[in-house]
Amino acid sequence: MSDTMRFLYASNVSTDMQYSGILRKVAGQAAGAARLGWDASYTCVEGNCVLLRRSGREGEDRFPFPDAARWSEQQTRIAETIGALLAEDPRDVVYIKGFLTNPYYRMIAKSAKEANPACRVVFEVATYPYWGEYKRFFRVDLARRNLRGLLGHVKEVAQHGLTTLSFSRYVDAVVTFGSPVEKLWGIPALPLDNGVDVASIPQREDRAPRERISLLGVAGTSIAHGYDRILRGMRQYYDNSPKIPLVFHIVGKNETIQQLQGLAASLGLEEQVKFLGYKTAGELAELYCENDAAVSSLGVYRIGLTHLSPLKSREYCAAGIPFLYAYEDRLLSGGLPFALKLPNEDAPADMAAVVDFVQACRQDPALSGKERQFAEEHYDWAIIMQQVLDFVRQR
Repeated sequence: MSDTMRFLYASNVSTDMQYSGILRKVAGQAAGAARLGWDASYTCVEGNCVLLRRSGREGEDRFPFPDAARWSEQQTRIAETIGALLAEDPRDVVYIKGFLTNPYYRMIAKSAKEANPACRVVFEVATYPYWGEYKRFFRVDLARRNLRGLLGHVKEVAQHGLTTLSFSRYVDAVVTFGSPVEKLWGIPALPLDNGVDVASIPQREDRAPRERISLLGVAGTSIAHGYDRILRGMRQYYDNSPKIPLVFHIVGKNETIQQLQGLAASLGLEEQVKFLGYKTAGELAELYCENDAAVSSLGVYRIGLTHLSPLKSREYCAAGIPFLYAYEDRLLSGGLPFALKLPNEDAPADMAAVVDFVQACRQDPALSGKERQFAEEHYDWAIIMQQVLDFVRQR
């Protein structure tokens, strides 16, 4: 394998706004590979087109595929399109983003090997262990009597079981985020930390009002965010003669947000909890400046996890905004001055402790710079993708 390698991040992530955070991760990983000197590109999906975007270059190539009535047909056509791209333009490393193994990811891996037998194929598992998330899917399907959803999830698990039997023929390494593991499905595994493209995130300038404490949460679609713990903690805080007012700003717009809106209303917190909808990267940068601290995942116990490596905490760290979290993270010791670790349990967050944390952070004007430096040294995608390069070279 040459020092200058051709790298493709094969993803089927949609360009829709609700997936913008995940797509930033994909683009960031490819950009990290490019900074290592790789010829790096990534794929994503817009409607009935696979888009190929090259890191460090303007524009994109578009590869249309026929319309599909069913999700499985669409995934097959996406995989076939990426496979055709690889047949015409083989790569040295193909990095596939996934969750459970399935026939579509196997098609991409097989195509990569057929195009270049020396190609190293890496499969990324978004969260490990993953069965806690799937158990939750089944519980929700049953509670809602959603037969179609239940059958879909059963099919995904069945496909996973079948494809793991042959996955090792085409996949050289598995990357996991979460609990450490040495092998998965008989394939060598590399536990990694999530990262960010630090240079693309402006460092925060603290403009948060001092007459109150302002928190920021950027929510996805998972209940693992646990932002209800903040709301329930705020209710307790306000019931006990608060020292200083609290405000919680929540970014996002999905079913999870709707549930939080209902909870805020039932707790009488309509004035203290503000729902801001979707925000662009530039708008988020402004919000980091206007808030005292941000909130990472506080509910990972709900999907059976103790270890986590969330993207959002890495973005907070790169921006230099202090943050709260409630999980085991091998790079956060629990004693860093810009990160407050809360218990990973179903209990209201101790907002008095959060107030003390924020006030301590305010006492150090250099804290944002220290936090940013920590991100540069530990979370930049170039550092993390170097670990992937070193690992696959040993296979």
